[in-house]
Amino acid sequence: MRKTIIGSSILFLVLAGISPALTLKESINIALKNNPSVIATSKKADAASAKLAQAIGAFFPTLKVDGTLGRSYTQPSAVQITTQTSQGATTQNLSFGTDAAQNSKSLQVSLSQPVFIAALFPAYGMAKRGWELSNEELRKIVLETSFNAIQAYFGVLKAEKMVKLAEESKDMAQSHLKQVQAMLSAGVATRADLLRAEVQSANSEVSLTRANNVLELAKDAFNNALGNDLENEVNLEEEGLSGTVAALPEYKNLLLLAFDHRPDWKQFILSSGISEDNLRLAQTAYLPTVMLSAATGNQITEYPAFTSDVNSWRVTGAASWTLFDGLGIQNRIREASSNLEAQKALEEQVRSGIALEVRDAYLNLKSALETIGSAKKAVESAEENHKVSALRFSSGVGTNLEVLDAQVSLTQAKTNHLQSLFDVELAKAKINKVVGWEVI
Repeated sequence: MRKTIIGSSILFLVLAGISPALTLKESINIALKNNPSVIATSKKADAASAKLAQAIGAFFPTLKVDGTLGRSYTQPSAVQITTQTSQGATTQNLSFGTDAAQNSKSLQVSLSQPVFIAALFPAYGMAKRGWELSNEELRKIVLETSFNAIQAYFGVLKAEKMVKLAEESKDMAQSHLKQVQAMLSAGVATRADLLRAEVQSANSEVSLTRANNVLELAKDAFNNALGNDLENEVNLEEEGLSGTVAALPEYKNLLLLAFDHRPDWKQFILSSGISEDNLRLAQTAYLPTVMLSAATGNQITEYPAFTSDVNSWRVTGAASWTLFDGLGIQNRIREASSNLEAQKALEEQVRSGIALEVRDAYLNLKSALETIGSAKKAVESAEENHKVSALRFSSGVGTNLEVLDAQVSLTQAKTNHLQSLFDVELAKAKINKVVGWEVI
């Protein structure tokens, strides 16, 4: 019953021309579905899987069936032979072949089985690691696409709240302007007070215009992140901005998780493994290759006068061993060994880069969480200051400048608090991205 009601509501919104509000999860799913990089990397992973299957198949025998069916004619060849005898030269004309068309058909079944080909084993290892490498690349693209969607999603929500905050600031400035105008008419305010209030009101209108422009840009960025047309309507369901984290993991634990789950670290390890396999592949050139092959078949040739029917079979073992190829094997091994050493030399650099990125994300989240409390307290103090300043001014005790300063301080405090709330959400998303796993 509940699903029916929800479905009817969505249908009503669509018919009414109103797009249903997207949740954060729905936005991420759309981005993953439409993103060209995700689609392309997924296809590359499929190709790597097929390549692995080929490497496995190389260990199995090859079975072939060959057949022919045809009709042919070959003109008999004529030979003239002259011999010397006691009675003189004698000439004979001989003919070889059949002066008739012939029908022929053949069928052969052959099997080839590798007995020992050392190169197959490192080739399989390279294909397997290549497949795993492509899957990690896909996971990395998914993490990046998801983070970009989250960033764009919260970017729109923040821009919408900034517009509301700018509207509140404008209403506050215009309300104060009307109060100053009334007090000027009553002779309890000066012309300078009116001018300052008008400037404040005009500035608030400028801020609102800029906030609306930022909102439009944020919507464009959101549509771009999701692979939608830039002119698509953006309607988002607001996520709860708690500004808290249930449990902030320790940096060391986050680093351990990163080395367990992070795609680019796994890719580095797999690339090192591929370099090792490549070295082993080069070294297998020193070893012999042994193959076993077998074939059986039947060939029938039909002439007008007779038929030739030949059955045959064979079993063959073949071995080859390259003893010298102009130092090619040695140099291929040296090349593979140097590439492996170069790969290993980068390990500490990659480790340090990951550790730095995880630490930056950890400190940013920690800082954002610590800022929340101060920003909230600043909003409470700024609201109280604004009330007191407005009351003092209306009572003729305070000055117009105090009220304007209080309005600016209140707007700035609310802006800082709003920014800190979204900083926490983005910092949480960044932690999950750099770790490669949803830990928060």
